[in-house]
Amino acid sequence: MIISNKIQHKGTVIVGEGDEEAKKLDETCKRALNQAIRAIGPGVCLSKIGDIIESVAESEGFQSVKAYCGHGIGRGFHMLPFVQHFKNDTYLPLREGMTFTIEPMLVAGSQDTFVSKEDEWTVCTVDGSRAAQYEHMILITADGVEVLTDSER
Repeated sequence: MIISNKIQHKGTVIVGEGDEEAKKLDETCKRALNQAIRAIGPGVCLSKIGDIIESVAESEGFQSVKAYCGHGIGRGFHMLPFVQHFKNDTYLPLREGMTFTIEPMLVAGSQDTFVSKEDEWTVCTVDGSRAAQYEHMILITADGVEVLTDSER
């Protein structure tokens, strides 16, 4: 299999050169994340993130895994707000100072997953289909957004 059916934390690794489907899934996941980031800022509703990610995924024939979400960063690591990566009706206007992750997981097959009993960490698709996952930590600023995990900073 060219892309592991294991959803890797922080990003996807294509093994070897990868076929066209593997590259398409990888690029679609990155594009969904980046489009969601570009669309947010103060006053934008949190649900806009899920709307964009699911729309990008579906436009290429993929699905967004609904079992996992991004999360707020503050006094605790995994805290509110929870950031869904699919269309939803969560109403929460974003405000300056909010810090959270956006970490879409896109799959080529079933969005149903399980955690591997081998390491109790690795998430796998139930049908063994390919998956891609990317993540960034975001800070809402007065005039937009700052990507805190951007390695190009």
